[in-house]
Amino acid sequence: MLYYTKGSGGNGIDTVYFVDTTGKACPAGVGLPVPGAPLPTQADAYDPATGQPAGDMCVLAGFPTGLAKSIKTPDTGAPANTADFGSLLFANPTTLYVADSGNGNDAYSNGTYTAAAAQNLSGIQKWSLVDGAWTYDYTLNAGLGLGQPYTVAGLPTGTNTVTNRPWTPAVDGIRDFTGKTNPDGSVTLYATTTSVGGVSDYGADPNKLVTVTDQASATAAPAGAQFRTLQSAAAGDVLRGVSFTPGS
Repeated sequence: MLYYTKGSGGNGIDTVYFVDTTGKACPAGVGLPVPGAPLPTQADAYDPATGQPAGDMCVLAGFPTGLAKSIKTPDTGAPANTADFGSLLFANPTTLYVADSGNGNDAYSNGTYTAAAAQNLSGIQKWSLVDGAWTYDYTLNAGLGLGQPYTVAGLPTGTNTVTNRPWTPAVDGIRDFTGKTNPDGSVTLYATTTSVGGVSDYGADPNKLVTVTDQASATAAPAGAQFRTLQSAAAGDVLRGVSFTPGS
């Protein structure tokens, strides 16, 4: 079964999707996969008049269904307001982790990127399949230091006169990650962060490689689930995707 996310831009629905080749899983555009569905054999249809997917593209039941351009509220607590999904990972058939890369807002005051620091959903979200729909459990972001500037080797100190923000970046969320389920039922995740900061090209802000371990069976964030940094990118570097070497 093919699952994917859309998490950026002002059109369409920023959510989690799956491909239905049976024509039975989502008659209203939202549903769950049909067991034994075959692989797709042709491209999905697309309606250029509305900008919406058609054909085999289905929103995974329980995830947001509102159009991105209609969601204007800040990212402060409701999963429906999540606007930038990234990677996803099934720990088991009823446990799904989804990255939220943050709101990209670089508002800064009193030594903190305030909009980034105020986010509750940014990080790695955990969802559980309950009674035929995916239900949001919690977000792993403790230890990321959302919105808190950190020193990067090679970057100037002080304020970037182009952006009027400090040169030092801060973590905004998680975009790409991978993971593994351990014999004790825990799940170890490895992720690359997104950043806000004073570099004039936002996509070029140095970021981090981080890791966290969660309990697959938990429905509330375990107290000990804290991200720790494995590597920080230096000035001029950005860490992107992360995956295991085959056979390792």
